[in-house]
Amino acid sequence: MSLWAAFMKAKYCRLLHPCQVEIRTTDSALWRRMVNVSRQVELSMLWVVKNGACHFWYDNWLGSGALFLRATVVPNLSFDNVFINGYWDVNKLYQILPREMVPSILEHPVPAEGGEAEVIWMPMTSGNFSLASAFSEIRQTRNKSMVFDRIWHPQLLLKVSFFMLRLLLGRLPLPDRLCKLGFHLPSKCFCCYSASEESIEHLFSNGHIASTVWNYFGAACGLAFPGSSLRPRIVGWWLSSQHSEIRRYIGSILPSVVCWNIWKSRNKAMFENVHMSSPAICFATFSNIQNMVEIHFKQVFRVQSFYHLYDWPYSANTEFIYKLVRWETKESGRFILNTDGCSKGNPGLGGGGGVLRDSNGIPLIGFSAYFGETTCLCAEVRALLIGLQICVHRGFGNLYVQSDSLVLIGILQHRIQCPWKIRRDIRQIWQFVKDPHRFSHCYREANTVADALSNVGVSHLEHQVKLYESFNTFPTMARGAIRLDRLGMPSIRKIKRTKG
Repeated sequence: MSLWAAFMKAKYCRLLHPCQVEIRTTDSALWRRMVNVSRQVELSMLWVVKNGACHFWYDNWLGSGALFLRATVVPNLSFDNVFINGYWDVNKLYQILPREMVPSILEHPVPAEGGEAEVIWMPMTSGNFSLASAFSEIRQTRNKSMVFDRIWHPQLLLKVSFFMLRLLLGRLPLPDRLCKLGFHLPSKCFCCYSASEESIEHLFSNGHIASTVWNYFGAACGLAFPGSSLRPRIVGWWLSSQHSEIRRYIGSILPSVVCWNIWKSRNKAMFENVHMSSPAICFATFSNIQNMVEIHFKQVFRVQSFYHLYDWPYSANTEFIYKLVRWETKESGRFILNTDGCSKGNPGLGGGGGVLRDSNGIPLIGFSAYFGETTCLCAEVRALLIGLQICVHRGFGNLYVQSDSLVLIGILQHRIQCPWKIRRDIRQIWQFVKDPHRFSHCYREANTVADALSNVGVSHLEHQVKLYESFNTFPTMARGAIRLDRLGMPSIRKIKRTKG
């Protein structure tokens, strides 16, 4: 393991403490870099305070950095010294911290859970540490290039991706490039009968062989870039818009496969005395693309040419079925809580809503809530937590929960790992409903009341939570959906599936 890997892993495991770091080195630049990395890694580690066991000053439990970086440390002060009867001691906080820091602490929930403090690695959704994410945090990143991003396609072989990187950077050992390094070699291309100079543009774009190959595939795909240089030609393929999924996929990989086969054919001509042939290059490219398409779409395409593959009626292998979906309960005597959350933009302005009904579909209580800037999953979780809190506060028991979020239900049923950002709310939900079988997924068409209420929640910025305690107080759209659910009126759901 390298020095940096060992340092970052030790930092995360708290083997190195800000006040206990001892690194002996005579390289001052290395020392400064280690200190900067230490601070960046500390900012990526969030400590979830439970019983107050983590360090008040040196652990990043606020998420904005350790307090010792911005305030004078008071020795022997712990979390127990800033609590009074389960609440923050505001006067004490103002005494030991700068005034501008106190509001952010007061917004943080007071530790109330048992167990030891938990460390969260914030760059990962799971909260688990990885060296790859740590490296991504500390490295100097640049804006992504669309051109270089496309060459690292997951279906392309790594050697092809590296080849494309060298090609686009002009690092191939061709005479025009070697000449710039002081190597003057006789230059004659292998793709033309005339004595043309071999260069990147000539070999891969404007030469006789390259032009024939590009024109063949361009004619099949309805694209033409006459007289274009290599980079605009490749980018033109990547930017071409196609409605078919298979055509979009072919357009993303074809430029790299074409260039790769031209390069292989050129090398065979140079080292094995095999003449370059545009039909051979086209056939090799077609074979490569056909194999990649079959792997990607997990089916066999029995076609004889690229034209047939590109025009393959992929939609003919799929069919749509229509299913009647309605809100229903399987047993009498139970209360059904339907909740939903939304985010206009994900992330964007979010809202949530829900309704509690008996087994006959009669609404007992409903709510809509405004969440501000949030994501869809966070809105779903907060809506469910608010709904459970309201139901329990009103004395309703025997609760069953329905949600149209497969991810949320998977988390609540312990089938999907819970992201660290919603872990606190999920634990509170489990305290209200301990049996995972009481959480069930329903289609969106069977969750129309909660969906309408969540959209209402986004609109009332002045109210955090609105309660609807009788049918007439529900919003108009929700009342209509409640009536249809009580009548057992179904909605039609369109489902796509593959034939065979």
